[in-house]
Amino acid sequence: MVRPRPPRQQAASRKVQPPTERVQKLLAAAGIGSRREVERWIREGRLQINGAVPALGAKLTPRDRITLDGRPVRLHTPARKELRVLLFHRSPGETLDLKAATSRAAEHLNLPRASGRWLAIQPMPPVDGGLEILTDDGSWAHRVSRGVHALTVDYVLRMRGPLNEDLVAEFRAAVDCEGGAMSILEANAQYGEGFNHWLNVTVRATRSAQVRHWWAARGIIVSRLMRVRFGPVHLSRELPRGHSRAMLTSERNALINEIDAAAAGAESGAEPAAKA
Repeated sequence: MVRPRPPRQQAASRKVQPPTERVQKLLAAAGIGSRREVERWIREGRLQINGAVPALGAKLTPRDRITLDGRPVRLHTPARKELRVLLFHRSPGETLDLKAATSRAAEHLNLPRASGRWLAIQPMPPVDGGLEILTDDGSWAHRVSRGVHALTVDYVLRMRGPLNEDLVAEFRAAVDCEGGAMSILEANAQYGEGFNHWLNVTVRATRSAQVRHWWAARGIIVSRLMRVRFGPVHLSRELPRGHSRAMLTSERNALINEIDAAAAGAESGAEPAAKA
C-alpha cells in the first residue's frame, strides 16, 4: 500500500506576507495629510513609492520607501497613538495655515506641536472666525469630516444695513443661494441703536459664504461672522481668541455619537433633530 506523501514541502514553501495598509489610510493615520490630500498628491505625481507613482488605493509594507516632492516621508505610527483633538478659537481674518511646517504653524497660531501636523475639521474661511476643531490623527479626521455636514451649526453675525423682521423671515425660509442648497433652522435678530445689528443663526449643511452672499444680495453687509457651536460642541467664553484647549473625551464622544445618530437617521429616512 502506497501512503500519500505529507504536504510538508507545500507548507514550508508558504511565506508569511508582511502587513499592508492603503497608502491614503497609512499617511492619514500618521498625520502627514488627509486622505483627500494624499489622493491629490498621487494624481499630481508628487507622492511616490519606491520611485514610482502608485495607483490610488495602493498598499504599503514596512519595507516600502515613500517620498513626497522628492523628500523621504518617515512614518511614526505607534501601535496605540494617543488621540489629540483641540478646540481652537480663531480670530476673523487669521489664516489657518496648517499646510506649513508643523513648527511654523504651531508658532503662528499658538498651537501645541503635533506628532505630524494639525488637520482642521471643516475649517471656516479666513475672513470668518470662531470655533475650529483640529486633530493630528488622520483617521479620526476622516471619520468626522465625512459626517459633519449633517450636524447643526450656530453662527453669530454682525451686520450693517436696513435689517428688519421681513428680511429675517425671508432668510429663515431660504432654501438656496447662488445655486447651492441652504437649510436655515433658526434666525433671531438683535437690533442695535446704530448701524450694527446682530443675528443668531442655526443652520445645517450651509456654508458661511452662502450666508454672507445671501445678505449681500439684499444690501446687508455681514461685517463679522463667527461659528460658536459645532454640533454638540460649544465655543465657551473661557476660551479666549487665539487660544486652544484639549477637547474633552466627553465632548469627542458626544460629537461622534451625534454624527452616528445623524447617519442612522439618514439611512432610515427620518428627519434629523433641529438642534441639541
